Amino acid sequence: MKSPEDTGTPQAGTRNTEASDKGANHGRPASFEDDVPLVLGGHSFIGQLGNEPRPSEDTQCAIVEACLDNGIYWFDTTHRPERVALGKALHKLGRRDEAIIIAWNFFDDVGVGPDDRLDGAAPYQRHHIEQILEQLQTTFIDCLVVHPVAGGDAVNAAQLELAVEWQTHGYVGMLGTWDPGEDALERFGLKNPYDFMVRPLNVATPTAGPAFAAAKRLGWHTLAASPFVRGWHLDRLVAAARMSWRGSESDLRRRLVDHMLRYSLFHPNVDRVITAMRRVEWVTANVESVRRGPLTASERQWLDSISS
Repeated sequence: MKSPEDTGTPQAGTRNTEASDKGANHGRPASFEDDVPLVLGGHSFIGQLGNEPRPSEDTQCAIVEACLDNGIYWFDTTHRPERVALGKALHKLGRRDEAIIIAWNFFDDVGVGPDDRLDGAAPYQRHHIEQILEQLQTTFIDCLVVHPVAGGDAVNAAQLELAVEWQTHGYVGMLGTWDPGEDALERFGLKNPYDFMVRPLNVATPTAGPAFAAAKRLGWHTLAASPFVRGWHLDRLVAAARMSWRGSESDLRRRLVDHMLRYSLFHPNVDRVITAMRRVEWVTANVESVRRGPLTASERQWLDSISS
């Protein structure tokens, strides 16, 4: 695959011939059903939004490699530093063709430290496709989220039109939206440009279910985000568990992580879960959780006793 500088700047009305036969050439699975239904969250690559420090570049590469080796082929990138980190890792590994990449409309050059600010969603503009491709060191974005932005219906319609243009000309695969709501069928109708949706679903979002059911009625793939809410929320639950249940802190944490991940993944109408993993060993631990299947009645009762 050519590097971004070889492909030139995407121009209006031009077709991305480099990625036109992407499905045949990629070594990754062709469907949502053929792999481990987890997505490596982009927050794995930054210091914000978690209770673990940002991993080194070598560790980031090892995490990506462990995901690919264990059947996790989906990678989410929200903020610019996440795209840059993932692009470097896949390029170093030489395994871009095995990965399915999700990108979003967040563009500021934010820092990666735990106290650095994060940017908000901004409307897509024509030059953004070149930036995203360059940051990811790729010629094709498998999944593009069109996150709603401030500015009204006209602004959001314009950015969606641009995303559809990029899709038409072969720079983007599937289009998705963020948190479409339980009235998605009424809002979007059966004929719409989207293929998937993303929304938080975890023990702290008891009312999330109807939005996922609505997305499935539209035929969309559904991605649940934030199974542990945030790292500090998990820390609070571990502290609560220690007050009520026997066991070491590490044992209770492993039990909670396992149950919370399975709660989100095996919730009705969820196809896949996006989760950050800032340690290599978390990859295999999460894959093992997936293989355990849905929570048993006693496991759900235990989780509810702590999280409610």
